Amino acid sequence: MKKVLLLPGWMTALKLYKSDGNFDIKIGNLDENAVHADYVIGFSLGALVVLQNSSRINGKIILINPALPKRNIMTWFLHWVRFITTDGLFHKRQKLTKNPIKFVITLLNGIKLLSTDFSKQLDMTRDRLIIIRSKGDKYFCDNTAVEFINQKGIKLIEVEGGHNWSSGIEKALLTVELDTSKHSGFSL
Repeated sequence: MKKVLLLPGWMTALKLYKSDGNFDIKIGNLDENAVHADYVIGFSLGALVVLQNSSRINGKIILINPALPKRNIMTWFLHWVRFITTDGLFHKRQKLTKNPIKFVITLLNGIKLLSTDFSKQLDMTRDRLIIIRSKGDKYFCDNTAVEFINQKGIKLIEVEGGHNWSSGIEKALLTVELDTSKHSGFSL
């Protein structure tokens, strides 16, 4: 069995994801499990954590609805406000911590990630990287992100849905495969 590690997005409840012995879910920074995983999947802000640690990852990398490319923090804030006012933030999939210090630390780390240019990491991992983007994500992995990803020559799969985790994303994860003429083999 392949070993899969998932880093979910910010404020995502872990109960949203089904986990078994070969599917680990990690919140925050990557540890030694990432080095030994066959696939490391980052969703939303978790995708940026994966990119930040990509040099330590030996396996394949899948980014789902990553917040790309680097933009100023006010732009990201306005996108986030649009997201929470239209798609809603506090559904069963979101969870706030009861620890305000942890919340502030996580928020500051998120701002740092959103302020980082990950172009170099994308270039260095292109041969073992795939990005899944929901067509209805007009907040974080929007059309600007699609243009940026295409300019980088990275394999992009578009599925139905919005920014949040969906059945379209799950189906894409089960069937994802890179074009072997450009990349090494890649399938779950």
